[in-house]
Amino acid sequence: MNGCTVTCRAAGPRTVVTLIGDLYLPTVQEAERSIRAGRREHGEHLVFDLEPLAFLDSSGLSLLLRFYLAAEGRGGSATLAGPVSERVARVLRVTNLDQRLLIHPSLDAALDGAPPAGRREEVRPADPR
Repeated sequence: MNGCTVTCRAAGPRTVVTLIGDLYLPTVQEAERSIRAGRREHGEHLVFDLEPLAFLDSSGLSLLLRFYLAAEGRGGSATLAGPVSERVARVLRVTNLDQRLLIHPSLDAALDGAPPAGRREEVRPADPR
């Protein structure tokens, strides 16, 4: 397994949090520090770009959920953007979070706005090509 690199940038009123590599127990603490710093600098409307995320375990999933709930609790918002790798899609399906969290098919779609209320995008793995 590899590390997880986190980059945060402003995209209009939103904070794009890009997760690159493997988000699992050994990398969660550093990722959390980076996300907190990005949120402080750019704001509470978070978009998690999961396309470059190769692996996600339960501790990484817990981290995403904590930030998702905290953003909404602070009057912000949070959404996920794909496409996601097959390994990440599997974790989201197994935990049923693909039915509970809004997951946009791309970062551009997430930044363009939300789909109609009540509609969830199907979690599809990224094209392996």
